[in-house]
Amino acid sequence: MFATGYIFIDYLANAISLAQGQAARDLPKFYRRLDLSADVRDTLFTSTNEDGSITNSFRIILIKPLTAMNESGYAVQKVLQHFGVNDTKKLIVAADDLNTLPGTLMIQSGGDLSAMKGHKGLENIVSVIGTEFIRFRLGIGRPISKTTEISQWVLTPFEKGNREMDLFGHLLHLTTQALYDYSIHKDLKRIKKKFAHNQKLPNKLTEMNSLVFPVDTHGF
Repeated sequence: MFATGYIFIDYLANAISLAQGQAARDLPKFYRRLDLSADVRDTLFTSTNEDGSITNSFRIILIKPLTAMNESGYAVQKVLQHFGVNDTKKLIVAADDLNTLPGTLMIQSGGDLSAMKGHKGLENIVSVIGTEFIRFRLGIGRPISKTTEISQWVLTPFEKGNREMDLFGHLLHLTTQALYDYSIHKDLKRIKKKFAHNQKLPNKLTEMNSLVFPVDTHGF
């Protein structure tokens, strides 16, 4: 659906800021880096125990490519090179997936892209940096109507009808939980089993009235 990856990155940026104790009115800051062809947020995430002691601290670089989707690999490559990230296995790409049911998550690393054949963004990233990166496949399913073109479907905004917004809101929360678990345990098999293999949705979904999660972008 429309800007699925961007919606998730904005949601994640807000979730990280709130978890770090920032006030809701202090919007996460992204910087428009035309030299990197991306909006970039470079931040430090620190997790703590109940007593306040630090359990983990690491750097997170969130990016939203400014290129056309079928050229997004070049933006990814520029960002990796700029920040000195030589190991592509540290890269996590979140992308919409027609072959995964709405509201559910699939996780892959390495291998081929047969399950996501036709996704121009991922295909371009693979053509530029290879397949050795983690992929979070955010399920949007396929259009119900056979007359709806796939190219039209993936650019259509989420709607309230058919619980589209509520299902994606659940998926945003689920994916963020999976990333948090991975940041602690560094175990891809664990998060696949815990968050991706269970396709059962909760009986009651949180009602989403909007999928806009404000951020502050500098450098227009």
